[in-house]
Amino acid sequence: MSTHQNFHHHNHEQREKILPPAKILSRFGLKDGQYLADLGCGQGYFTLKAAEIIGVQGKIKAVDINTERLQFLRQSAQECGLAERIETYLAQGESIPLPDKDVDIALISNVLHELQDPLNYLRNTQRILRNNGEIWVIEWQKKETPMGPQLSERRSQEEWVTILEQAGFEDIWVQIFNPAHILFRGKASESI
Repeated sequence: MSTHQNFHHHNHEQREKILPPAKILSRFGLKDGQYLADLGCGQGYFTLKAAEIIGVQGKIKAVDINTERLQFLRQSAQECGLAERIETYLAQGESIPLPDKDVDIALISNVLHELQDPLNYLRNTQRILRNNGEIWVIEWQKKETPMGPQLSERRSQEEWVTILEQAGFEDIWVQIFNPAHILFRGKASESI
């Protein structure tokens, strides 16, 4: 195992216990052949696992505002033999540098609470989703937890559902995942 892989492995071990990517992607229903945008992908915590699941027919569009994280992700993807399934995109601010109707799913994990305008970001997310596309959100519960953002930066389950609906998402499904996180899934509305 290279130093890069060793660091990568150790870094993920802690998060694996709290947010196991395979279990979460399975719960959301990721399937072979799908196109997924991982918005705010970081170093590829969900990207790499999703790339395994979607197979050779699928594609992951990994978007982040940090060049180093995207570079790390590309290197990890190369080492895991998944580079052909993953495309990386550098975002400016809260933009989403993907074309209209580009993906089946948009995954946003622990990112929305950091944004200046999450409603506008979610509306922009609608734009990149194909017909019958879905948004998958992982966020912090609005309560004190040993890790994560300050309570003042978090929103309640009801607040997130309202924002998702205002952004045009329908059939919102909500599930408490662990003592700190909550999952949301919504369908892109037909009219947009």
